[in-house]
Amino acid sequence: MRVEENSAAAEYVQGNEDRELRRLMLQAQVYAPLTEGVLRAAGLKPGMRVLDVGCGVGDVSFLAAELVGPTGEVVGVDREPRVLACAQRRVESRGLSHVRFQQSSLESLPVEAPFDAIIGRLVLMFQPDPVTFVRRMVEHLRPGGVLAMHELELAAMGLAHPKLPLFNRVWGWMLPTCERVGIKVHMGMELVSTLRRAGLVVDDGVVGGRLGVTPDAETTHALVETVRTLLPHMERLGVALAMEVDIDTLAARLTAELRANGGVLVPSLMVGVWGHRPGPV
Repeated sequence: MRVEENSAAAEYVQGNEDRELRRLMLQAQVYAPLTEGVLRAAGLKPGMRVLDVGCGVGDVSFLAAELVGPTGEVVGVDREPRVLACAQRRVESRGLSHVRFQQSSLESLPVEAPFDAIIGRLVLMFQPDPVTFVRRMVEHLRPGGVLAMHELELAAMGLAHPKLPLFNRVWGWMLPTCERVGIKVHMGMELVSTLRRAGLVVDDGVVGGRLGVTPDAETTHALVETVRTLLPHMERLGVALAMEVDIDTLAARLTAELRANGGVLVPSLMVGVWGHRPGPV
């Protein structure tokens, strides 16, 4: 979830320590089936040139690379050198010659040969002005090209059955923290209007989430690691105390609650929307 920030109010709050890089890759494992479905539905196919904005450690770029194949090209851009170094190591280990990464903000990225598709995951929710940001993305898109975004609908998250008190408390900590640090908690459901206001023709969209079917599923651990990275902000804002969260035992306590209640949870509800740039193809 590395992003292009334009404002202190929308500062990327997760940090960039080694543990955070591991969290990003764990998070990507949870989101991968959902994002792959969005990219396929949006029409990514062999031979396309794709720009991945806010590529982070490269997971969305790798999904796109599988769809466009060696005859295509994927360019991932991100502002943060640390995550790009990680992405570069990963692409070299995979031997993907048709994927490359570039350190750049979207604003400073040269407008050169237009791309067939532009993609982004968990990018717009951090932008102070998502419409303007999408318009900048469109500058790099050929007429008729596709733009596909995948964002969390934070306000609708925290689904569990049966009701799980600890899980509900976690969301009681996370949601106000996200709102108060400037993250757009309704970005998923605002994607359609955002793309339209940016001048795109919206083609379709989907809503989906990963179901944690076992108590110790990766969905639970990804959630806990996100809480860990938000914890300093929770404390600073007076949302929760470290002793209250007890982060080092939180995964075990959530797992025990799920097991005791035979529960399942959907920690991440995501919306994917895609559209195309008007004009002659």
